Amino acid sequence: MLEARAFEPDFLRKLDRLVLGIKRARTVRSGQRTLGRIQGLGLEVENFKEYTPGDDLRFLDWNAMARLDDLLIRTYRAERQVEITMVVDASASMAFPQRDDKLGFALALGASLAYIAMGDNDAARIATFSAHRGRMNLEKTTFRRRRESYVDLKAFVTRAKAGGETRLGAAIDELLRERRPAGVVIVISYFLVSQTDYEDALWRLVGARHEVKVIHVLGEQESEGAYPPGLYLVRDAETGETRQTVFGPDFAAACRRKVEALSARLSEFCRSRGIVYAPAFGAQNLESILSRELPRLGIIR
Repeated sequence: MLEARAFEPDFLRKLDRLVLGIKRARTVRSGQRTLGRIQGLGLEVENFKEYTPGDDLRFLDWNAMARLDDLLIRTYRAERQVEITMVVDASASMAFPQRDDKLGFALALGASLAYIAMGDNDAARIATFSAHRGRMNLEKTTFRRRRESYVDLKAFVTRAKAGGETRLGAAIDELLRERRPAGVVIVISYFLVSQTDYEDALWRLVGARHEVKVIHVLGEQESEGAYPPGLYLVRDAETGETRQTVFGPDFAAACRRKVEALSARLSEFCRSRGIVYAPAFGAQNLESILSRELPRLGIIR
């Protein structure tokens, strides 16, 4: 099970040096976006203010009191922590072809990104989605912030099963009904759905002020059309429809062209909307995608 690999100690050690490439959330004030001011621990001292009853005495500046005989409280300039949600496609199509293990690949990527985020003390969670008989099934973990609690995600990740239809738009609608603060949403899917569906879904996330990143997952056999030649009866994993198809060099070339066209359309849409797009083709490339491709594309650094 590829998804279980994301919890192996040797694998996690390779992730320890990586950091999510995200913009820190900012406090929103009327007419501007600025770093929030908090009294207490932060990245750097920003200013001082006169002590007033009720202020936390831990933040008194004792040096100032000794020099000036005045009570001053240190205030700090701090970046706000971010909520990060990995949204993983768990539709039936993610289970085929079986040797590609797209769902395991997607879950391993999602769990790895959660681990990296938690290393920065950001709140991370994983969600899976699929539609069954017209009803959206969006399952989510709770947000977890500390790496000591990362292991608690393992049961959710390893029990996830593929089934049902994709319906990305309906999944995003369900997610947005939570009305969470603007954060980061990373959508991990094979995106073999209508162009209108994925464009509307991603644009709604941007409209809700989330920072959006897309990881386009496909298997090696699927993307290359590398099937043994012959006449096949092919069944759609989601709709149940069947049709006869001849696999061979022409079919493989058609598969590659279709993947290239889908990737180009999705990439161009993301670029035009300020969304980071990252292709992740082939589960056997998991480590190189995490260590080289995602940093190159700005998802992690």
